[in-house]
Amino acid sequence: MFPLYDTFVYSKKKPIILFILIATNVYIFFATFSNLTFFIQKYGVIPKEIAQGKNLFTLFTSLFLHGSFWHLLGNMWFLWIFGENLEKKIGSLKFIFLYLVSGIFSTLFYSYFFRFSTIPLIGASGAISGILGGYLFFFPRNRIQTLIPIFFFFEIVEIPAFIFIIIWFLYQFLLLNTQSSIAYLAHIGGFLMGILMANLLKSK
Repeated sequence: MFPLYDTFVYSKKKPIILFILIATNVYIFFATFSNLTFFIQKYGVIPKEIAQGKNLFTLFTSLFLHGSFWHLLGNMWFLWIFGENLEKKIGSLKFIFLYLVSGIFSTLFYSYFFRFSTIPLIGASGAISGILGGYLFFFPRNRIQTLIPIFFFFEIVEIPAFIFIIIWFLYQFLLLNTQSSIAYLAHIGGFLMGILMANLLKSK
């Protein structure tokens, strides 16, 4: 399943922080691309170092690094689809707070379970998983236009947001034990924190 767009527009306000986050991620990707390995080693999260209390600044810097153009594109697309209405709903300051807390927690969550790993962890996926958690909390009944592959064909259908996101969440669990460079456990941690933060940040 691939989300195309949210059929509901919460308001006509401009999601300023969302624009800034996307622009920042894109800029950093192209600014670091020529020497990507160096930047990943220096600014990516090394779980073993985090467990030892070293280089804690990477919990923040790793959120803005991406290993490939497709890694960047996929993350920014999900951020745009699910972040626009969420920022309009809770406001820009709460939105960036939810994003960063979810992202940092996701890397801590992952690092706890892989505390002997020396493989760098990078990407905004954990923070964006938190955005999905917040979106589920506030907009479970919204409908997402979704591209679904059926054998050699594609079908576009509207799916309630809570169904789309729950399927996405279950998918993370199904792939936990696979040999992959994707940190599915970080996605799970970020998503759970996003729901918690949305509950704490909701308007009275």
